[in-house]
Amino acid sequence: QNVWRCSTSAKLLATATSTVATGQNAECIRNYEKIYGMKTIKRIAFSVICLISCLQMVVAQEKLGKEYYHQAYSEIANMLEGKAPLSIRHAVFLAEWAYLDGNLDYEKDFCEPIKKGADYLRRLIAVNHWEKYKTAKQIALCNFFFYPCSGNGQKPFEYDFSNEFPEDDWRYQLVSRTIKIHKGQCHSLPWTFKLYAEELGANVSLAHAPRHCFIMYKDEDNLFPENWVNVEITAQQYQPTWAIKEHFAISDSAITVGTYLTPITDIQTVACQLADLALGYYHKYKRYDEFTLRCAETSLKYYFMNPNAIIIKGKSLDAILQLHLERNRYLQDAYTDAIDLKSRQCMQDLNATHWTQETDELRRKWQQSSDEIEKIKKNVIIIK
Repeated sequence: QNVWRCSTSAKLLATATSTVATGQNAECIRNYEKIYGMKTIKRIAFSVICLISCLQMVVAQEKLGKEYYHQAYSEIANMLEGKAPLSIRHAVFLAEWAYLDGNLDYEKDFCEPIKKGADYLRRLIAVNHWEKYKTAKQIALCNFFFYPCSGNGQKPFEYDFSNEFPEDDWRYQLVSRTIKIHKGQCHSLPWTFKLYAEELGANVSLAHAPRHCFIMYKDEDNLFPENWVNVEITAQQYQPTWAIKEHFAISDSAITVGTYLTPITDIQTVACQLADLALGYYHKYKRYDEFTLRCAETSLKYYFMNPNAIIIKGKSLDAILQLHLERNRYLQDAYTDAIDLKSRQCMQDLNATHWTQETDELRRKWQQSSDEIEKIKKNVIIIK
């Protein structure tokens, strides 16, 4: 009974307070009407409603976008775990499909143009009687990418110097864009080459250099002075190993452990797509979090000597730690100790790759203008 009386008193007090507050609010509204006019108040109210609606739409879109990312992760992880057929093409599609919020068609944007190109390459080999070469498919691919021909619509695949997007925009890295316009950069061009090779059945591999990617294949016909041919797609040339080592400041140790200048397997290639999935997520949402950490950790299970994946893992751990510290008022606890231990291990793993740390001097050295690339291309002879 006492509880009921206290509750009733509280309700009466709340009602009285609410009545006073309502009267005060009404008085405020009348004052605003006198000062600003009813039309202004309506415009402000409308603007507030629009702002709230826009924020709700943004939240809903981000939620849907993350669903694409989680689906892409699951399908790529299933390939690596042997639960689904391994397909480099489909892995690339999934990573870009998630970034583009599902606005990408696998058949139309990937399968059809790649199959059409591979059919042309088979005819090209037959017409030129390249069957005598064990590397006939690789030779045909280089001609298809480097020279104008009917099969590529008289548009060879070239480095993209356009200013269509901001300099660091992730859309420059999309293989689907390169397949469509035959222009790309040091990521999308060699990956596109690999997809055409996969369809044609050509034995080529992706390989890495610091912030760069190129193609390698075995010289089974003894046409080159080295056992492996290094194909630089961005400059449309073959490069000797010493030149790549010098240009990218690659140590012998990095080659020995398999970080740089090493052909990677198809499983490692698909694992790279999980790292790319995480990078696309970062560029889209401007943050590292549990999702990017999950992508990096799974990727590293199948391709351990990948500095990019290790760096993503480290930055994800830093972001997770910062969020935890903000919530627990920057106190050290078992969780912060566990994250700190993982971060230390990340640094050890990164050092074990003997990666080349980027400097301003190296960055300037690696940047090539269109004129420089044209000079290189003039000195290159492609087997015909």
